[in-house]
Amino acid sequence: MNCIVFEEEMEGITIDRIVRDYEFTMPIRHFHNEFEVYYLLKGERYYFIGNRTYLVKQGSLVFVDTNQIHKTGLAGASYHDRILIMMNKYQMLPIAKLAGISLTQFFSENYGVVELKEVEQKNVESLLFQVMDEIKEKAEGYEFIVRAKLIELIMNALRYKNQEQIVDKGTTAQTAKHRKVHEVVDYINQNYTSNQSLMELAERFYVSKYYLSRIFKEVTGFTVMEYIHVLRIREGKKLLTDSDYKVTEIAERLGFESITYFEKVFKKYSEVSPIKYRKQKDKRKS
Repeated sequence: MNCIVFEEEMEGITIDRIVRDYEFTMPIRHFHNEFEVYYLLKGERYYFIGNRTYLVKQGSLVFVDTNQIHKTGLAGASYHDRILIMMNKYQMLPIAKLAGISLTQFFSENYGVVELKEVEQKNVESLLFQVMDEIKEKAEGYEFIVRAKLIELIMNALRYKNQEQIVDKGTTAQTAKHRKVHEVVDYINQNYTSNQSLMELAERFYVSKYYLSRIFKEVTGFTVMEYIHVLRIREGKKLLTDSDYKVTEIAERLGFESITYFEKVFKKYSEVSPIKYRKQKDKRKS
């Protein structure tokens, strides 16, 4: 069963509620420019975010930052009921400023899983259902109310954290497979500019390259090389935006063997060339 209970959108925000009772796993290469908020109404899931896999239990909130690698997977029974919200940071910026909160800072510092107590679960669910009602009915002023309630949701999450009512970033998965992938991911995050083959990585972590290739993709949704490329391109975007390095210098710093290959990989994950990306960012700054 794949039942879409609710699916609506407005400018800068999409929200859906889906119930599944089969072994659903998110597609690979999953990262995007929007902030993501995920709430699990029923069931249990694994959620790989950045460099760790979290065990998401019923009544938990999940926050995912922009361009952060993430993937959900089966944990226990297949049945789950979840609500997913995607927010464009530029559309949320005015009301966030009004509330005195930086969404960029919040998602950067608080990504992961918020495990809520029963009373907090009821508060969060009430807010989410109000958001769905507003965006469905589209009464006068609904867009402002939807954004305001999403800011309220985020402010409540901050309060829960400050009152020590949540588990910091959630409970990580501790199976042998997940632990091994986490070790490899940590190493790659520290060494993604160096050129190492899959065989060399496998030997470093005392596994066969076939086993490493299989479990890495199962957990992260990426091949090892795809994951390395994503890290390089994310850093490349920062350098294109915040530095005066030439594109050839950036390609070299990131470990690409040629500027041609850098441009090819960059366009694959960004849909524009490095030069065009820099021009777009310069135009936004001005």
